[in-house]
Amino acid sequence: MTEYTLKGTPMDILALKERILKTIELHESQFREFKSAFDGPPEAKVLRDCKQVSKDIAEALVGFANADGGELLIGVEDDGHITGHSFTTQQIDYLLGSPTLGVHCDTPLAAPVAMQVEIDGKQILYFAIEKSTTTIHQTADGRCLQRRDRATIPVSATRLQFERQEQMSREYDRQYIEHAHVTDLDLQLVQNVSQATAHMSPEKCLQYLGLADYGIGILRLRRAALLLFAKDISRWHPRCQVRVVRVRGNEMLTGRDLNIASDEVETGNILKLLSTAWDRLRPHLVETKLSPDALFRERVMYPEDACREALINAITHRDYSIEGQNIEILIYDDRMEVHSPGSLLSTIDLTELKKLSGIHESRNALIARVLREVGYVREMGEGMRRIFRLFSDADLVPPQLSASLSQFTIILHYKSVFSAEDQHWLAGFKSLRLTREEMLVALKGKDEQLIAPQQIYDLLNLVDWDIYRELIEKMYAKGVLYNTMTEAQKKLAQKRKKKSKSKRDIARLAVRPPEAVEHGLSELYGALSRSSQVPVINGAWLKSVFASLPKNNPYRSNILNLMRLLHILDLMDEGSYPTNLLRTLWSAAPQPTSSKQTQSQARKPISPQPAKPSPPLQTTATKAPSDGRTGAPIDIYVGNLHYDASEQQVFLQFQQCGQVISVTIPKDLSTNRGRGFCFVKMATRESASTAIKRLDGSSIRGRRLHLNWAR
Repeated sequence: MTEYTLKGTPMDILALKERILKTIELHESQFREFKSAFDGPPEAKVLRDCKQVSKDIAEALVGFANADGGELLIGVEDDGHITGHSFTTQQIDYLLGSPTLGVHCDTPLAAPVAMQVEIDGKQILYFAIEKSTTTIHQTADGRCLQRRDRATIPVSATRLQFERQEQMSREYDRQYIEHAHVTDLDLQLVQNVSQATAHMSPEKCLQYLGLADYGIGILRLRRAALLLFAKDISRWHPRCQVRVVRVRGNEMLTGRDLNIASDEVETGNILKLLSTAWDRLRPHLVETKLSPDALFRERVMYPEDACREALINAITHRDYSIEGQNIEILIYDDRMEVHSPGSLLSTIDLTELKKLSGIHESRNALIARVLREVGYVREMGEGMRRIFRLFSDADLVPPQLSASLSQFTIILHYKSVFSAEDQHWLAGFKSLRLTREEMLVALKGKDEQLIAPQQIYDLLNLVDWDIYRELIEKMYAKGVLYNTMTEAQKKLAQKRKKKSKSKRDIARLAVRPPEAVEHGLSELYGALSRSSQVPVINGAWLKSVFASLPKNNPYRSNILNLMRLLHILDLMDEGSYPTNLLRTLWSAAPQPTSSKQTQSQARKPISPQPAKPSPPLQTTATKAPSDGRTGAPIDIYVGNLHYDASEQQVFLQFQQCGQVISVTIPKDLSTNRGRGFCFVKMATRESASTAIKRLDGSSIRGRRLHLNWAR
């Protein structure tokens, strides 16, 4: 039987079976693909055509070689279940020859791995290939393919052409450093990475991640191992650094007018730099000013997660072959600029990058792979889209991207997408804490223009009318939006508008101006202060408040909306108990004589009642994920978490809002502390919505939490 082996790989040291089992455990990704050897339903599986399997092998290896390298397993299902194969000896020889026979003769693969291995009593075929830095590979029929995330797709060969000046940067992290030894590495840091990925000894972990190979009696380290783990990084790279400069004003001056407030440089291996550089940058993301109430308050200027993503992106993808430059972050009064050494790869077009299409290729394939395996880098190509999305969610203008022959720059502006006039107008709704979507709808009707439901649906790029209804119901309850037509009027308008096929196209929704909303709230607070004090808010009490409002008050629409509004204004909690804020209103005004019903209820002992979650109304700047299963578990992202906060502390904080299934705090590999965020899985969407509403802005160990739906 033919076997192809890759010279210099750790196959003779790291048991192939152990590697394959670990590969299956880590599931499919940018670097791994599984293919079944059978077709058909579970009860009637048949062996696949040998020629088609051979074609799949060639396509997968060409795609891996044109990307970042990878492994292919034949006989393993997509979910990792090992089913093996039943090919004949002759067919197996044919399949193991696919890396040669299925690839164009002008673009041969460099030393692929092709072997048959028995796992759990079943025979599977194992293939592996490293990233190619000198050739654009094609299949035997002339097709050029590339691996992107979990798919192998056709690409233009021209787009994959390597420019000569890029070759050094592409090969830099893969080069062997002959005079480097494993003792030059921080082995505890390597062990931390091993625990997060492969659970092996440090030496085996380095081999598994492709960072080292055994030579003649010694472990040969690649440069990526030193960049990631070196004890003294300055011995191996003079500028593995992040420089953070704070500039007073909107431009940097020189000479006597030099306006640099601080200039700090962090040096270290990549894994430590991810932590120390972030600690250096993070204080510049907030601004402390004296507020009108004579208190010093912090104002978040930039989305923390977007800035963290920009830093990780720069550290991961900078051109390390440019050893005379470091990453520079310049922080002006109105923007932040992140300058990364090295131009964009010739295969990545700046215009395409700005379109956020997910175009991606790693300059530092080994570094990117390690950071992806340990969770610093998410899906390949996702980082830039995440930065833009976070700025959009924060209502800030989109980041600006630029590239030159020597550096790539991303500029994060501290500038709202809303004009000063719009911001002033929206400030009138401040007490109602409008979400971003609600603000956009309010601005749509700012000039007393009627709005059609379809216009709102399109404006917010919604994909579910249930989300629309939740949003509108909440805006009705807040008194910001109201319907100008009865059902009869809508039907009449639909008949008159012949082109309209749906009532959703009829403009009938109007936005109340801030002064009208403020006046209505003032009347509501007056009615509440005069209402009877009750231990539990019930229907009778709500009706009495409702009846005491003037007939033209915007909050006299219906009892249900009034109840929702009390929740929104934090006057009633989830168990229908009055909050301290409502009790303060009561204590500030003389109380009317209670009705017999109220007196009778007041004499009854108050028994604890389980908190009932409110309807799943949208409470944050982004929409809750919707899959139609409101009772399904759902994740919450928790930002600005103290580095030393424990999972138990987070669990106890969220438990008051409903059942908590799990708390996950990603660890920093160099410090073994948290990384400033975590994920909380709640049992239901309703309890998650309640948690976001009640706990956003709450504190753990002195840090105010920022909550959002996990994406």
